[in-house]
Amino acid sequence: MQNKHMMDIPFEKNPGEACALACYTMTARYFFPKTTFDQIAKISNWTPGYIVWAFKFWLWILNKGIKVTNYDLISLESWADEGIEGLKKTISEQEFDFYVNHTKDINIYSDDIKRVLAHPNFTHNQKKPTWSDLVDAFSRGAVCEIVLDSATLDKEESFSLHRVVVLDIDKDYIIFHDPRSGRPRPGRKERIKEFKKAWLEKLEAPELCTYKKL
Repeated sequence: MQNKHMMDIPFEKNPGEACALACYTMTARYFFPKTTFDQIAKISNWTPGYIVWAFKFWLWILNKGIKVTNYDLISLESWADEGIEGLKKTISEQEFDFYVNHTKDINIYSDDIKRVLAHPNFTHNQKKPTWSDLVDAFSRGAVCEIVLDSATLDKEESFSLHRVVVLDIDKDYIIFHDPRSGRPRPGRKERIKEFKKAWLEKLEAPELCTYKKL
């Protein structure tokens, strides 16, 4: 067991196309228990029916003394400087199309990204995360959010980028909050082998984001 106790992270339901927002709320409530979904939705400028990117949420939680470390292959610098053409350079066509089709306006984030990159509490590791990165961050008490392909995890013949929050890890299993719309699974338990397939093997640009109080 990597941690003596499962992390006490409250579960948040997903009202539809908002798994990321549900995870941001779970993370915020871990550090600041009075936080509400509606509060994070407003901070994130969420439009129901669309996914929401983390940048406005990151700025909010960074300013509250939480260190954010993000691992992925996306060049945030290119996205900030070149718009979505910069984003397109560093992810697969399948992932790019998913983001474009599920984001209300993917062209509006450059200024927010620049502010995040300039924040002293933010670190961006432009690399594919590893299992060791997750275990190390979790063992140090960080809240860990992961973007994976939920269809692979559920053995379906589709593709869906999905965000979950890790609760516990042992040598064979990982437990996580899965805010699937219509099929919420708080405290979901899966074999690490299957989880890795959906996270590190299926996606060309898997993501790990960790949060730790300074």
